[in-house]
Amino acid sequence: MRGESGISFTALYICGVISLVMLVLKLSVMDTWSWWRVILPVGLIVGFNLTNMVVAFIYLSFAHIPERPDGDEAEVLEPHEINVHYVAAMLFFVVFGDNVVRWIDGSETSYWFWLFSGDVEVLALFGALSVLALFSYWSNLGRVLKASG
Repeated sequence: MRGESGISFTALYICGVISLVMLVLKLSVMDTWSWWRVILPVGLIVGFNLTNMVVAFIYLSFAHIPERPDGDEAEVLEPHEINVHYVAAMLFFVVFGDNVVRWIDGSETSYWFWLFSGDVEVLALFGALSVLALFSYWSNLGRVLKASG
């Protein structure tokens, strides 16, 4: 256990590599892409993690969860690691981030109809859906922690 921080940077590294690939594509082939599009993968992972921390802080501030559950928290929460609400929140945030870039760029072309249109209504919809899915995720974890305590 010595030297292990429990923090995984794998997603950030993967998004960094994707951004580097997009940088090479922008400089060689896709000169119409904006720089916002190139840094979008890193912005998505950082933005989603910040949103997750804010939602977790708000939820845990108002939820009445015991100080520490009996036993190791990792063992209590292990069966609940991959949750459909968390995956949905990530997908909603990806759509939100892509729409933010389209809104900043002011691009008119949309290959997925309204889903990636960059309209303010779509931004608000997918931002709210991401936050609601995260609240649902944290409420499920809170229910598990309350039951174990």
